[in-house]
Amino acid sequence: MAIAPSQLVSPVTEKIIVKPSLPTPSPLKYHKLSFIDQSLTHLYIPLVFFYSKQQQEFDQVANKLQNSLATTLSAYYPYAGRMRDSATIECNDRGIEFLNVRINCPMSEMLNNPHDYAEGNIFMKDLPWKNSFDGSLLVAQLSNFDCGGIAISTCLSHKVGDGGSVASFIYDWAKITRNPNQIARPQFIGDTFFPTPNGPLIAPLIDSKLEKCIHKKFHFSASKLQGLREKIAAEAGIKNPTRAEVASALLFISATKAASKINNTSFRPSKLINYVDIRPMTNPPLSRNIIGNLLTVTSTTASHDEEMKLPRLVREFRKEFEQVYKKDPVQHNSLVLKLLEIMESPYAIDEFDTYYCSNMCKFSGYSIDFGWGKPERVCAPMGPFKNFFILSADQSMDGVEAMVTLEEQHMLAFECDEELLEFASPISSF
Repeated sequence: MAIAPSQLVSPVTEKIIVKPSLPTPSPLKYHKLSFIDQSLTHLYIPLVFFYSKQQQEFDQVANKLQNSLATTLSAYYPYAGRMRDSATIECNDRGIEFLNVRINCPMSEMLNNPHDYAEGNIFMKDLPWKNSFDGSLLVAQLSNFDCGGIAISTCLSHKVGDGGSVASFIYDWAKITRNPNQIARPQFIGDTFFPTPNGPLIAPLIDSKLEKCIHKKFHFSASKLQGLREKIAAEAGIKNPTRAEVASALLFISATKAASKINNTSFRPSKLINYVDIRPMTNPPLSRNIIGNLLTVTSTTASHDEEMKLPRLVREFRKEFEQVYKKDPVQHNSLVLKLLEIMESPYAIDEFDTYYCSNMCKFSGYSIDFGWGKPERVCAPMGPFKNFFILSADQSMDGVEAMVTLEEQHMLAFECDEELLEFASPISSF
């Protein structure tokens, strides 16, 4: 008989405060938050890695991770601090929360039933994408399954950095766990690029809203994506459409069709907001170890359903992306301009139904090795709000896994869309 989710976690859960192994130098005591940082609530970004049965005892694994985490935090010092005010993190080395949890089921049971078992088990309850939290700016958890498998999960505050920053932290933590002599060299830019225009913000402009939402995962195999990419290249007249361009266009089309079906209406004007990393766009390009919210956005609209065709959308995605590359992404940042619009007209009504996409395909999560081999599964569960797509590379590194967050009724129609299912397979597991 299956174990109820509430009975999975042992009542003996160990919570440890892990502090940086070295004190933060006095000149770095205060980390100034940029305009984009301040515009976000904490939005704790969740990520989890599942590893098969370990040869080491659980306590040895836990000690190794805690020691390497302390070393990593010395380099990633803002995460070990606390919010001083809306515009500043005090880097006071108070540390981060690290949980050791015993889960009373095999890892396979959780992987195959994620919607029943994940929340409150492999993550601290209610923490993923949480808008605020009284504890640390980073929370890590080591979960030990009956079968000997483990899950390493993290939730990092979006106020400190974006998905690229999270990826850098995970890479560095893993390499230091494998070899304590390795060195992490992140660079925190603070408010250097995006200072607030008129002093600190009184309140954030973007928060997480997940009421009535559910999330499901879909897999685009490399072979099906390749065939679709070749077809679209010929029809759209663009060179080498990317897997992210093709997958996000298909998800956008299916989501808008689902909305029309559930609302029993004709097509509503819709747009897809793509979050874009500006690091490779600056002159010279920024290193991947630059930490902060270094993002801009592109926006692709469709005013009627004739514009919701794959070739047209991919062509528009490419055009928007090329336009971003032609501008200085710091001086002419579309995300900053959008946030300024929200500040000036906070109650303005958008005539478009809005969808969002974050492309993390370049973050090879399946290559993250803490010293116990590559993970069996990697997942960033749920998005921060409805109508959100998170794209990541699959285990082959050539296909795409898409985590889709929609309102529950919309998801029922979305997951039955024949055009989507021709190229993507629903995944019942993480």
